This record gives sequence, structure tokens and C-alpha cells, in this order.
Amino acid sequence: MKKNLMFVCSALLMLALASCGGNSKGGNTEAPQEEIMSDVKAPTWEKFVVVTQEGVPIYKAADDNSPQRLSCFEDAESDMVDIVNIWDDEEGPEGYLKEPLYVYTDEVFPCLGEEDDFYKVALCGINDKDDEVGYIAKSAAKGIKAEPITDEKAFNQSCSWAQLRYFPDGKYKNMVIRTTYDELQGERIHIGKLINGVVAIPVNYCIDSYCNTETDSLSFNEAEYEEGMTIDNLEYPSSMQLELEGGYCIMLDLSKLTDEQVDKLYSAVVKGKPEYVEYLYHFPTVESEFSRFQSFISR
Repeated sequence: MKKNLMFVCSALLMLALASCGGNSKGGNTEAPQEEIMSDVKAPTWEKFVVVTQEGVPIYKAADDNSPQRLSCFEDAESDMVDIVNIWDDEEGPEGYLKEPLYVYTDEVFPCLGEEDDFYKVALCGINDKDDEVGYIAKSAAKGIKAEPITDEKAFNQSCSWAQLRYFPDGKYKNMVIRTTYDELQGERIHIGKLINGVVAIPVNYCIDSYCNTETDSLSFNEAEYEEGMTIDNLEYPSSMQLELEGGYCIMLDLSKLTDEQVDKLYSAVVKGKPEYVEYLYHFPTVESEFSRFQSFISR
């Protein structure tokens, strides 16, 4: 699953390395707090299992003779190939390459129940259908408990490809702003909310951003689409880049955003109803440091 969700999960799991430096309140306090992202739903998963072995298959039924999960890759010379997961008794897209999908140690799945010697799990990746389920052998996994995320646990670190800013009070109480960077997607800013100890980030609450060394101010570039004027991207000066001790970073330093800029960013990104939502849970007992925060995608 990690291999096939790399396009999304490399950005999703990086939240273990976060930051809340600078002014934590952000924005004014005139608007009622309950209006902030009121459409973002709380997560419903309560039970989870963690994979304890390498190269574990996912089955369609609680039977190791049932069809296994496959990944279908678009046969193209590009880093941005389309990926679709199917069962090996299904027809994949024409012209796509196929290979078995395996999951690995420290991967976590929402658990929907138990059947014989198998855990029934939700397959919550972007390459899977919303309601897709699978089965993992109990011999290759075990139950694991998620702990509520707090600012002390989640918002105290940063790295060259991820950063968070948490708003504990004020107009944007419990809001989370995240910046991520990877070579394929570039830099992106996401806005979400801390709900019941889980960070919920609607996938469509996102904006592209980049550093413009020729400007001395932060600005939003607009592009006109059929549905009207929409924020296309955000540019910022080099003076607002995140500076890391002993490391190079090419992301916006969220702590340098003024209250007015936070207001503009919120207005630019939080539009329409949430589509798919990324739910970030904290699993402190997972051995791998970078895997202690894991994300699941749902509507």
C-alpha cells in the first residue's frame, strides 16, 4: 500500500514532522468560532490494525485463496502515471501494467471487524474506491490504538518537506495550516481542522505556492474559470521562506503570516463543500518515527 499510495501518502505521513512556531492565534476574534469549516466532518473510525511483517498481501475475502489486491500502472514514461487498484479477478484498464500490491511493517488500517483468521480493513487510499474493503491475515497484523492529537504531540517539529501551524484559539480556533513539498507536486498549502483529536484536511482545501525572489510581498494570483474568479496560487518573497538550522528549505514559513494574510489565505482556500478528507491519526506505539502519524482518505 505504501508503494502505491506514495503520490499522496508521502505528503500525508509527513505531518509527523510539524511546526507551530510564531504567532499561534492568527486572525481577529470577531467571527464566531463555530463557523470555521463547519462542513468538515469528524472521523468515524475507532479501531485500527498495524501490519507487523514485510510484503503482506491483501485479500478480497477472509480466505488466502481468494483474489488478491493488484496495482495497475499506466504504461507511460512519466513520474505522474495513473494508478488504479483492483482485485486480480477483475479487468484492469486497457494497456496498464499490473503487479501485486503488498503492505509493509508499520502500515495502519482502519479495522471494520474480524472474520476467522483475518482482519477486515478499510482501504482508504486515493487509488481505491471509497467503500473498498479487504482482508489481512491476523498472523501479519495486530490491533493498535490511536491517541488523540494535541499541540504538544503533533505541532513541535519541522523538516525540509513539511510544516504545520496550529491555531489553539482566536477566530480560527483549532485550524491547522500545512505546507508540503515534493519534487512532483511542488509546494502546496493545505487548510484543515483539529476535530476530536484528529486532524481533518479536506483534499480540495489546497493552494499551490512558490517563492518569487523578485517580489518583496506576499500576493495571490487569480485565474478566471467557468465558475468565476478563483485563487490559482500564492507567491511569497524569499524573506518569508522557512529557515531550518543545518538544512535547506524552500517552503513558506507559516509563522511569518500576519493576521491579515491568514484571513486572505483562509478565504482563498476554504471554498465549497469538502470533497475527500484526509484524516490524520496519531499512533505513538508505532516503532518508525515517520509512521507514527498516518492518514486515511474518505468522503
